[in-house]
Amino acid sequence: MILLLMSSMAIAHEWYESTCCADRDCGPVKDGVVEDQESGVLVEGFGILSYTDPRLRWSRDNNDHLCISSGPPQKLICVYRKFKGT
Repeated sequence: MILLLMSSMAIAHEWYESTCCADRDCGPVKDGVVEDQESGVLVEGFGILSYTDPRLRWSRDNNDHLCISSGPPQKLICVYRKFKGT
């Protein structure tokens, strides 16, 4: 399901951290897949992550990105969140 939401994963993002994922596991997602909530970050298909969850990272291109293992079952490795300034 989430893989259908991911944009072209063929686009390489050299800034992905190797400790998080490899280019083959990561890709940008459409707006709304990653949303800030009062209790944490809601990741569609994976639930809410606490704001202290080490899988949360800041994106470097102002887009949200998910890093997901191919599974099965699919596992959320990291979330790169775009900065939503105040």
